[in-house]
Amino acid sequence: MNFFKFLFSKFFLINLLAAIILLVFIVSGLNLYLDSYTHHNEYHLVPDLTDKSYEEAKKILEARKMNIKIIDTVDYNPAFKKFAIVEQNPKKDDKVKVGRKIYVKLNSDKYALVSFPGIIGKSKRQALSLIKASGLKVGKITTQPYFAEIVLKAYYNHDTLKHGSKVPKNSVIDLIIGDGKRGVDENEGNGQNDTGEIIPDADIQKTVNDVIGN
Repeated sequence: MNFFKFLFSKFFLINLLAAIILLVFIVSGLNLYLDSYTHHNEYHLVPDLTDKSYEEAKKILEARKMNIKIIDTVDYNPAFKKFAIVEQNPKKDDKVKVGRKIYVKLNSDKYALVSFPGIIGKSKRQALSLIKASGLKVGKITTQPYFAEIVLKAYYNHDTLKHGSKVPKNSVIDLIIGDGKRGVDENEGNGQNDTGEIIPDADIQKTVNDVIGN
């Protein structure tokens, strides 16, 4: 009986009310602190960093209370400056909170090296297809007297190329192709003849044997 009387006493009710008020203040203060700490409802639009240097992008993001992090360097793309930003995440105009990291990829300063395909002894059509599939370009095509219309030599900057040679991607490859007008017996040997015309080397001997039936 005394317990129920205490519950309804003035002393208990005053202390209960004070405790409730204190709890409300604590919860409200905690919410305000968390909102401030996590920047609740505080957003910024991500700027376009494309083709900007890392230093330029860092200054732009710092002014908007954002951070930048490089995650990769991609193959050289001539459409962008060397070491410029080519990709970013989040994207331009995305809404992000203050302090968000913007991840970027940079353009390389040179093309990656690729392996030259095995085109010696191939037809012109096959050779052009293999060259383009390897990320290379076809340059000057010269014909030389030879009994088959196949690739005899390939060059990059006047250097002779063989299957597996390493060249920069997007390089221009010059070709020497047989004209298909010379007899088989006239093409025996290796290197060049007295007139400077190209004679088949070991790389295309298999193709020669296939043609003449050996």
